[in-house]
Amino acid sequence: MYAAKMRLCLLGVSLSLRAEELPANRWVELRKDSVGARRGSAIRYVPEAQAFFLWGFMNADPDLLQEHPLMEVPEYDVVYFDPAEGLWRNHLPRQRTVEWSRKLPLSYIPRTYAGITTGSERTLLRGPTDEADGVTRPDLNIVFDQVTYHPGLRSLVYFTGGLTAAYDVAARRWLDLAPKHSPPPVVGGSLVYDPVNDEVLLLGGGHVAERGPDGKTVGYTGTWVYRNKDNEWRRVPGDLQPPPRMNTRLVCDTKNQVLVLFGGDSQSHYLADTWVYDLRNRTWRKSKALGGPGPRAGHFTVYDPATGWVIIGGGYNLSDLTDMWAYDAAADRWQRLAGEVPTGFYVTADIAPERRLIILVTNTRAPGDTMTCNVLYPVRTTYGYRIDSGTIVRSEASPISEQLSMPKWPPPESADATSAVRRQVQASRLNALPHNRWVLLREPGRLAPTRTWGSATFDTDRGQILYWGGGHCGYGGNDVESYDPEAHTWRSLDRAPEYPERTWDKGVRLAGVTFQGKPWTEHGRRIYAYDPVSRKMVMMRRVRLTRGYDPETLRLFPSSQEPAPDALVNPPSSYVKYTTWTFAPDTAQWELLGPAPVGVDTLVSTRHGVMGVNVDWPSRLNDAGYLLPWRPGQKYPDTAIYLLDVAEGRWLRLDETPPSPQNLYEITSLAYDSKRDRVILHGAGERQDELWIFDIPKQQWKNRQPKVAAPAGAAPPVASREAVYLPSEDVFLTYGPAPEDQTVPAVWVYSVSDNVWRRVDVPPPPEVERGAPVSQNRAMVYDPKRDLILLVLGRGGDDGKAFVYAMRYRHASARFLGPAGN
Repeated sequence: MYAAKMRLCLLGVSLSLRAEELPANRWVELRKDSVGARRGSAIRYVPEAQAFFLWGFMNADPDLLQEHPLMEVPEYDVVYFDPAEGLWRNHLPRQRTVEWSRKLPLSYIPRTYAGITTGSERTLLRGPTDEADGVTRPDLNIVFDQVTYHPGLRSLVYFTGGLTAAYDVAARRWLDLAPKHSPPPVVGGSLVYDPVNDEVLLLGGGHVAERGPDGKTVGYTGTWVYRNKDNEWRRVPGDLQPPPRMNTRLVCDTKNQVLVLFGGDSQSHYLADTWVYDLRNRTWRKSKALGGPGPRAGHFTVYDPATGWVIIGGGYNLSDLTDMWAYDAAADRWQRLAGEVPTGFYVTADIAPERRLIILVTNTRAPGDTMTCNVLYPVRTTYGYRIDSGTIVRSEASPISEQLSMPKWPPPESADATSAVRRQVQASRLNALPHNRWVLLREPGRLAPTRTWGSATFDTDRGQILYWGGGHCGYGGNDVESYDPEAHTWRSLDRAPEYPERTWDKGVRLAGVTFQGKPWTEHGRRIYAYDPVSRKMVMMRRVRLTRGYDPETLRLFPSSQEPAPDALVNPPSSYVKYTTWTFAPDTAQWELLGPAPVGVDTLVSTRHGVMGVNVDWPSRLNDAGYLLPWRPGQKYPDTAIYLLDVAEGRWLRLDETPPSPQNLYEITSLAYDSKRDRVILHGAGERQDELWIFDIPKQQWKNRQPKVAAPAGAAPPVASREAVYLPSEDVFLTYGPAPEDQTVPAVWVYSVSDNVWRRVDVPPPPEVERGAPVSQNRAMVYDPKRDLILLVLGRGGDDGKAFVYAMRYRHASARFLGPAGN
C-alpha cells in the first residue's frame, strides 16, 4: 500500500541551496514532500550532526483502522534534514540500515481515531534491549514541543505519553530514562535545556487532572525539572508562575541566562504575554514591555545567539499569522522583523546558529482532499530563512500591539432578552400554534452553535432549554447554551468557553479536564439532565487518562481499563474514570461532584432528582467502534437504575432484583412518567424496540410489551434517543428516523394508559434540508409550563447553527398512519 508513498516521500522537490545562497531575511521553500508531515511534532537542531531531526506520530492513510496497533509508515520513526543537502532522510539504526532501506519495519502506535493519536495515550519503549543488534523504539506519538537537545547526553530528550526517553543521535539508539517519578503526562507543553543548572525544564501542557491551588481538580501542572545526574524529575516551587498554556515553545537565552516564553493557548484564550525565567535564582517574572506580537499559539520560537534575540513568528489565533518578531531580554523590548512566515496546520522551526539559518516545517492537506474532519495534513513543506542582522529589522513603523489575550471563540453577539417586541411576537406565535405540527421559531435574538450528537434538557425552574456538547466535526466549546422560549433567544452561559487546541482537529478523544477544571466537550447524547432538587444540571462525563497515571484527586473514583473484546492491545494505552459533574445555570460554575457508578451515562429528570441507567454503551463496541452483536439469553452486565443525591454527592441504587432491560445502546430513551412516578425506558431487546417501565415506589422493572395499533401489524419503533413524556396527554412521544426511510423523521406516541404504540402523521419540520431532521444533531425536550415540545435541529461543524421548532401535541386530534403507512 505504501510503496509508492514511500518513494514520493523520499523524492519531493528540493532547491538544494546552501544557507549563504539564500536571500536574506526572506522565507524560501526548500522542499515539498507529498507524504511525511507529522502534525503536532517539533523539529530540533543537533549541532554535532549539523542537521535538523524530527520524530513523532505520522499517518498518511485515512483508512487506517484504529484497532491496528502496527502500521506501515512512509518514513522511518526518526528523520533528519541536512540543509547543505536539502533532503529529508531516514535516520536508520546502523545495524538495520541495509535491511530497513529496502523495507521499513512496522511502527507501533498508541490508540488512534481515524489515524490520529492524541499524545495523551501511553507511550512505551518496545523491542529487545539486551541484544547486540536489538532495536528499541518508542511508540509513535504526538510530542509537540516536549523535546530538547541535551548536550551532556548528546541526545534528544523527549517527554510524551508519560515516557521520558533519550535518542542518542550518534549511536542512533533510544533509551528509556525511567526516572522514579515523572510529571503528569501533559500534552502540548515545552521542554528546554538549562545550561546553567544542567537540567531539562518542562513547562505547560494539559489534558491531565491535578490538584490545583484551591484543592480542586485542574487540567495543568507547574514547572518541572529533570536532572540526568539524579535521573529524577521534581517540581519547581514558586508562587509566581506563568498562567497555564499549551502550544508554545520555551527557549533559552544563553547570553542573559534566562528562559523566554511568549503567548500560547490557554484553552479559553490565545495569549500575548511574555515571561522570563532567571536560571540563576530559578524565578519567573513577567515582562513589562509596552507592546509586542499579537496573541497566538502554534508559533515557532528560536534563539539567535549572534543578536541575543528570541525570535518568534507565525502561528495562529482566529486566523493564520505570518508576522515575525524579536525579543531582547536585556532591554525588555519587542521589535518587528522582516519576513512573511509560511502557514500550515502545524508549524515548527529551529535554528542552526553557526549558519544563521532557521529551518521551518509546515504540514498541509494533500491536493484534492475534501475531508471536513479527521484531516491528516500529510504534505510536509520545508522552508529556510537566512538571518542578516543588518537588515532584519523592519525599517517602516511597525504597529506595536498591547499584550492582550484573545478569546478562542468569538464572544457571542448580544441579544436583548427583555426585547418587548420579540417577546410579543413570540407569545402570539406560541398561542397560535396548530396542533400536531412542527413550527419553526424564526428570527431568534441570537443563534447557538449546533451541539453534535447531543440531546438537551429542560430547566423547569428557570423555564429554559440547557444545551451542551459537540466535538468530533462539530463545535468544541464546553460552554452551556440556554434558550428561553418567552424571550426567544439563545444565551451562552460562559462568554469564554474552553476549546481544544487546533491540533486535535476535532477528531480524537480528549483526556483529563480543562485548565479551569471543567469537563471537555464531547457528544452530549443523554449524559446530562436537569435536577429540580438542587436546581443544577447534572452530567456524567467520563474523564480519560493516560494508562499508568492515577491522579490523586481521582484516585478513589471507579475506573475501567478493559479493552474491547477484539482489541489487539491489552492493556489499552488509556482508560477512564467515572465522574459526576454539576452545572449551576445562575453562576455558570461547573463542579466535579464526585464518583459515578461504573457505566452510568443515560440520565433523566424526575421530581426526586436525576436518575441514571448504566447503559455503558462504549462497552458494547468492538475496537473499531462498531456495535457488537447481541442475542437473547447471552450473559450481559447487570442493568441498574440510580438516584443522585447532589447534597450528599452520592448515587443510590434503586433496583435490586431482576428482570431488567438488556442490550441497551446510546440511542436508548428515558423519560419520567410524573403521573405514576415511573421511569420509561425505550430501546431494550434484540431489536432495541422494547419498552420498560421502572416503578419508583415499588423499585421494580417491568417489560410492558406494548402492541402497535397504527400502523396495524407494524413492528414497534426502534429507540431514537429523543423522547418526552406529556402529562397533559399521558403519552410518551419519540422522534427519530422513519423505518421505511432513514432520511425522513417519524413521530411515535406510546399511550401509557392502554399500553399501545401509534405512529402519528406529523409532517417533517419545515425549512430544513433533507436528512437534517433525523441526523444525530437533534434534541427534544418538554416545556411543562407552556405545554410545548421543543425540538432543536442543526448542521454540524463550528459554523453550524441550531434552530428551534415547537409543537403542541393533542392526542385526541392526532391522525395516525394506517396499514399502508400513509
